[in-house]
Amino acid sequence: MENRFDKYLMYKRENGKIVNVNPKALELADEAFLLFKSMYDTNYGSIEEDENLISIHTGGWSDNEELIREFKETGWWFKNHEITARGGHYYFNTDFYADKEWKIISE
Repeated sequence: MENRFDKYLMYKRENGKIVNVNPKALELADEAFLLFKSMYDTNYGSIEEDENLISIHTGGWSDNEELIREFKETGWWFKNHEITARGGHYYFNTDFYADKEWKIISE
């Protein structure tokens, strides 16, 4: 099956092995995120942006979960991913040097 983010993937696999690294994946990372947002179904899940912090919640919607599965291989995900929480919750920081950061609190 073709990945909808083919142009933005960090690498390509054949038979489970990495066969080609994409040197432009990080350069095109923001473009990949814009494409992702345009396809994401916010009727069921959500994308919340607060300055450099972004959280994505699938809402259990299978189409959103499939989109996330494909998006995980992009340069944007590689560069910005911070935390994955059970139940379809993903947290990102787009500026490592910014004052805002995620704080993990264990209950």
